[in-house]
Amino acid sequence: MAVTKVPQTSKMIIMIENGVNASGQPVQRQRSYKNVKVSAADGDVYAVAQAIANLQTHAVVGISRQEEGNLLNA
Repeated sequence: MAVTKVPQTSKMIIMIENGVNASGQPVQRQRSYKNVKVSAADGDVYAVAQAIANLQTHAVVGISRQEEGNLLNA
């Protein structure tokens, strides 16, 4: 049985370090950017995230892309 994934939505997530808590542990926050084209190449999404990251005053911990899609029996 062959299954095909049909992408529906995509978002870009930039994790930033937003200081430290009372016990000295780093506090991380995420910035989510919805409505990323599902057809956009991962390299292009990463380049846009890097451009946005350069505008941040906080250190960027990671960049990710989250996709949702439907699974169809092909």
